[in-house]
Amino acid sequence: MFKKKGLALLLGILMLSSLLAACSKSNNAAESSPSGSAPSPSAPASETASSSPSEAARELKGTINISLPNASSSVWNAVANGYMAKNPGVKVTVDNKPMEGYKEWLTAQFAAGTPEVDMVVNNEVAALVNERKFMDYYAYFDKMNPYTGKPWVESLDLGAMGINLEGVSSEDFLANLNFESVQIVWVYNKEIFEKVGITQAPKTFNELIDAFDKIKAAGYTPLALAGDSTSMWSGEAGWLVRIYADQYLRDFINVIRSQEQDYSYVPDIDGAWQYDLNDPYNDSNSNVTKNEMRHLKAIRDKEGPYQVEGNPKWVAYADNLKRLFQYVPEGFFGVKAEQAYNLFLTGKAATLMGTPGHYFQLPKDFADEEKTGAQGGVKPFQYGFFNMPSMEGPEVMAPARTIQIPIGFYGFVNKSAEQNELNADFMMYLTSPEGYGVYVKAIQDSDDASLAGSPALKDITLPPEMAAAFADFAPIGNTEGYWSPGNQLARGLMDYQPSVQDWVGSVQRFFDGKLTTEQYLKELQTNIDKYLEPALKQAKKELSDLDTPERRPPERQ
Repeated sequence: MFKKKGLALLLGILMLSSLLAACSKSNNAAESSPSGSAPSPSAPASETASSSPSEAARELKGTINISLPNASSSVWNAVANGYMAKNPGVKVTVDNKPMEGYKEWLTAQFAAGTPEVDMVVNNEVAALVNERKFMDYYAYFDKMNPYTGKPWVESLDLGAMGINLEGVSSEDFLANLNFESVQIVWVYNKEIFEKVGITQAPKTFNELIDAFDKIKAAGYTPLALAGDSTSMWSGEAGWLVRIYADQYLRDFINVIRSQEQDYSYVPDIDGAWQYDLNDPYNDSNSNVTKNEMRHLKAIRDKEGPYQVEGNPKWVAYADNLKRLFQYVPEGFFGVKAEQAYNLFLTGKAATLMGTPGHYFQLPKDFADEEKTGAQGGVKPFQYGFFNMPSMEGPEVMAPARTIQIPIGFYGFVNKSAEQNELNADFMMYLTSPEGYGVYVKAIQDSDDASLAGSPALKDITLPPEMAAAFADFAPIGNTEGYWSPGNQLARGLMDYQPSVQDWVGSVQRFFDGKLTTEQYLKELQTNIDKYLEPALKQAKKELSDLDTPERRPPERQ
């Protein structure tokens, strides 16, 4: 039996809209650590998969309906067929949906009653998660996995998943499961770089800007980046906004870390923690707990890095951010993700934001007529990867980190005990060596899918070329999953949508030169102040709760 005690440290909702677009902003969830970044060595799946003695006697019956956003039908049908071959009494249907409009579609399913769909991606429906509309995975962690012959939890790499069972209370629940770990990197066209005389990937922000100047002068788009509201909020543009704010605001942890008298304090963790900017994982959720109420109070009181207007660190950051966003495509704020990606695929743009999964995906996409817009696809070019180049200057506190997180966000609609048991059984199969082997082979055989990150599972052996590719991406630290000013203030207030919408308008005028840096930051500060109280009310909190941040806020209907 796993232990549940203390408070939840590493759990919650990351707002990642897909594996390759839209990384998160919510801050109860944890980051992947370096120890979780490489696949676990093991025997091949065919040798490690085993069944419990009772598996042959099981006669599961029912239906599992899968609808995932922007997911490969061939991959998920292969998994469904593999599961049905083991369980002939179960029918698994796959009806995947487009990414655009998925959140609205999923919300509408609940508005009409209990949805027919079972397996979904639920990272963008925080309100439904808070209402516990999804199955609690914790209830099944101790169950015997019939596809491995041991308790399910023993096959899960909890560190890579961002789960610390020591910090889970009896009130906590786990609404989604992430079984792969990914980091955001730059992908670049080596041939364009070489044409303009650049033979080494940039390591600093100034080197990147110098390269972009040469690339732009040669007639290419330096950065293939979408600029629509989705990208600015939760997609690639939003990644850059948050990642680079982190360099200037790393001391946030001294403001919001749990104090000894706080409801969130965990002595074994917080009593031993010491601030260390030289350690890119120093403020990770596994090293130090954060008090949400201190974070909210810091926003209200404009404490330290939570003060936007008039803060030299915010000024230096905003100035550099504006420099970067001068190298995006023409008509940037109307450019969608697929249009930006097309610029890169067709050799018109030099870089894009991506993941190690592009190592496998790009060769497929070069031949994709729909993605390239060219009959028979386009001629492949040599491509490479580099980590976040660090901004430099007196206001910078530490080197750049990236977004390095567990991904997937697979949840099941909470239904009857029998249906929940069936859905949990499907996920046990998928995360077993046998089921994951089917999944990986289907990805290799597909023309529309790639493995975005190394598996956060034990007993799994990746094909050699996949394992070698992921091993090349050195971890540089993680910005995701924290109540930091970069995550919570740089794109408006805490993902509160009216605030985000106002910010998108402000940042457009800022990048277009219609606002000075000081005017932009003043608008952002006004935005934050304006929406703090309604954002708190949406989260069932009151301004008065912030007067006593050491206390857990009361539960409200």
